[in-house]
Amino acid sequence: MDKIISVVFASLIATSSFAASAEPFERVDLDKDRTSVQYAGPIKSITKALEGYRWLGQSKDMNGGVVFEPHVNNSFGKNDTETGGAIIVKATYYLHDEPVKEALMVARQSEISGFVEFYGYESRELQLHIRMVGSDTFQAFSSADQYNKSEKLMTYKKVEKFNKSNYRDQLESAHESGGFF
Repeated sequence: MDKIISVVFASLIATSSFAASAEPFERVDLDKDRTSVQYAGPIKSITKALEGYRWLGQSKDMNGGVVFEPHVNNSFGKNDTETGGAIIVKATYYLHDEPVKEALMVARQSEISGFVEFYGYESRELQLHIRMVGSDTFQAFSSADQYNKSEKLMTYKKVEKFNKSNYRDQLESAHESGGFF
C-alpha cells in the first residue's frame, strides 16, 4: 500500500512540476529606466512575503537558497538622488547552510509579466525575476531573457533551516591539510 501511495504522490509531483514548467510567460515592454516607485504596490507585496524567511531551491542541482531582509533606503522618494526611486532589499545567498554572498538588490517591475525583478545594486548582472506561488513558494528566472525557456524556471520553498553539507565531516582544517604552518 505504501508503494502505491508513493508512486501516486511522485506522479502528482511530476505532473504539477510539468504543468508549471509548461506555462507560457509573456514579455512586456517597459522603460529600461523604470523605478520601484512606479510599481510600489506589487513590489512591496512580494518583498513583504519574502523578507525574513529561508528560501531553499527545489531542484536537484541546488544545495542552498536565499534569505531576503529589508533594507532602509533613506533616499527613497527623493527624486534628486540615484536611489530615490528604489525599493532595496538585502539578499544573502547560501550554499548548504553557509552564507556565500551578500548583495543589496533593487526591486522593480520585471519585463516578465507577473514577476518582480531584483537586480544587484552594485552589479546589474545579478538578477532574480520572482513571482509568489502561494505563501510558501516562489518561482524565479535568473534573467529576463529566460522567460521563454521553462526549464530555466527555478522554484524555492520556505524552510525552517537550510540543509547541512553531506561532506562537512570530510573536510580538513587548514592545519590538517598542510595549508597552514
